[in-house]
Amino acid sequence: MRGYFWKQILDWYENNKRNFPWRKTDNAYYLLIAEVLLQQTNVRKVTPIYDEIIREYYNPSILAEADVESLKNIIKPLGLLYRAERLIDIAGIIKKEYNCRVPCRRNELLNLPGVGNYIADAVLCYGFGKKTVPIDTNVIRLFSRYFSLKSEYSRARNDKVLLTKIKGFYDFKDYKEPNLAVLDFSSMVCSSRNPKCSKCCLNKKCSYFNYEGDSFD
Repeated sequence: MRGYFWKQILDWYENNKRNFPWRKTDNAYYLLIAEVLLQQTNVRKVTPIYDEIIREYYNPSILAEADVESLKNIIKPLGLLYRAERLIDIAGIIKKEYNCRVPCRRNELLNLPGVGNYIADAVLCYGFGKKTVPIDTNVIRLFSRYFSLKSEYSRARNDKVLLTKIKGFYDFKDYKEPNLAVLDFSSMVCSSRNPKCSKCCLNKKCSYFNYEGDSFD
């Protein structure tokens, strides 16, 4: 069942992957900026903002000295303007404590302002090639539906046992493509509302489709 899941997901991803500028780099600084901007934001709105920020503030030293109001003006179309101050604070710490290099240790990333498990794991995977799995509600929904995983928590992402089970489905030399495949598939096919179950390449063995399992929206 696991082998079928990954074959279908990766084959689907090869033909349907989304194209974003932060997916074309392994620069951990750029990736960290992207992940901060992507929080609680429609992904397609982020591209022009991301492009402008990395063009104007192309290293942590420059961003650390940025005028907060100027940065807010750039971020304004996305809302959540507090991210301007957060980015400047993050850059300041990276400049002062890490010689302008984004730290490659999970505990150090988690000490940066506003950086939680998802962002830390994303930067470690996409920027440093680590075998980490960034897990958000979309990822949880896909694995929970397909493998009929359950959680007693009202917020499944706080369920450490469930998260460990999901990570256990990964066994690759490189985690980047599987992570991105799951991210795109959960957004484009196994969506929270109106999932495309009848056209889904996984529906033959999907517990949610075949047994009407509970949704993890």
